[in-house]
Formats: sequence, structure tokens, C-alpha cells
Amino acid sequence: MRNKGVNINAIIDSMAVPEGVTLRSNCPVCGHNNSFSVTANSGYFLYHCFHADCSVSGKIKKGLQLNTVQHKKSINLSLYRTFFVPLARSPEAIDYIRKNNIEHAYSQKLVNLEYDVRENRVVFFVYDKNMTIVDAVGRSLKNKKPKWKRYGASRVPFVTNNKSKTCVVVEDCASACAVTKAGVVGVSLMGTNLIKEYIPYLTKFDRAVIALDKDASLKTLTIAKELYTHMTVHTLMIDTDIKTWTTDQILERFREYHA
Repeated sequence: MRNKGVNINAIIDSMAVPEGVTLRSNCPVCGHNNSFSVTANSGYFLYHCFHADCSVSGKIKKGLQLNTVQHKKSINLSLYRTFFVPLARSPEAIDYIRKNNIEHAYSQKLVNLEYDVRENRVVFFVYDKNMTIVDAVGRSLKNKKPKWKRYGASRVPFVTNNKSKTCVVVEDCASACAVTKAGVVGVSLMGTNLIKEYIPYLTKFDRAVIALDKDASLKTLTIAKELYTHMTVHTLMIDTDIKTWTTDQILERFREYHA
């Protein structure tokens, strides 16, 4: 059923798409499942519906979205979770978490993971401060686009459920899981942007280590400056994804920050 009166700007604003990331959702116009794509790129939001019967597409300059306060609803994952099963049901998913330093966090129940059988994704659940599931992020196992899919539109970061006075801020959920081997809490921005709603989740810690890729060095400095007035901040420029490091490398870089 088509909804021609929908406010595309408001929809895109609620999705909170980080720079350089593509997110998918149900199309707000034609209503088809997971057919609406929004990409944040070089100061613009590019949007498009991939369904054959829908012609919705366009380009919006950042800053033109609605700035009014909107009531954010917790995502209803029931539609998606019909296709989520225990991770053990997929040998490919188990292999992925073993090869990407996720197994420790999963086995120690520091994260909640499932497997999306429909889209062949490892699903990382996102919790708010009340430990309520408000979102989920799926990593494609077959190079399906987008590689990382945010199922909902919450403005909540992915945070591992271990105890430490230090959080390590990284780009993706797998790397956030990997740093728990050193005893620190992993926080994934799911991109390289720090949105204002993430700040309360970070400032509850005594210190933060910003560990983004070297090509995001300017973002690292911007985030450090943003957090500096709230907490102790360290920056770490890295050449390779933390999720690909050995356990010894992870311990060497982050164990000193654990307290």
C-alpha cells in the first residue's frame, strides 16, 4: 500500500545513518520489506527504493532533515526475529565469530548474538541503559549489501556487557567484541561518527580509548575533543581491523587500560 504523504526527510533523520554507511529498512512509501536504502556520503544522504514497483529516490543535503524533537520508539524486532535462530544453527556463522575474535565475548555472554537465516547474517543485539533490546546489527556472511545492516533506527551504540572503567571506541561490532579479551568494554559506533545520543553511553566510564582506522584520524581527533571535557581520553591509530589481531596483540594494546 503506497503512502505518498510520507515525510522522507523525517524518515532519514530517524535512521541516524553514519557517514560512509548504508542502512536498509522497509520502504516508507511502498511498504515493501527491506527495500529502502539510505547512504550517507560526502555531506549528502542518497536514498532509493529497490522494489520494481516503487520509483522513490533522491538526494538530501545534510542539515536539511527535520530538527524537531521526535519521539523515538524502541524497535519492534518481532518481524525480523521470525528469521533469527541460535547461532549454532549456522556453521558459517560459528566460523565467522571464531575468525574475527568474537567467540570470547559470545562464550562469556558479554554479547547476545543470533543468526538471520533469511539474509545469512550474524546478528548483534543492541541494548539501551535499561538492558532492553532496542536494535540489532547484522553482518553479512556472503558479501550481501550492505555489509553491515542496522535493522532499526535507534540512536544507541553497540556496547559489550562486561565491567571495566575503560571503554574502547571502535567502528564495528566485531572489533568491539574483540577488545573484551583485554578486559575492557567495547563500544561500536557502527561507523566513524559520534552522534550526541551516544555520549551518555560513553561518559559513564572513567576513560575512553578511541581506536578507529588510520584513515579516520580526523574523526578520531574530533571524537576525542568531544569527550575530553567528560573523561580521560586516549587515541590509538591502527593500521588493521582489531578483529583481525591476535590475542597477544589485543592484550598488548589494551590490557594496560583495564581497571
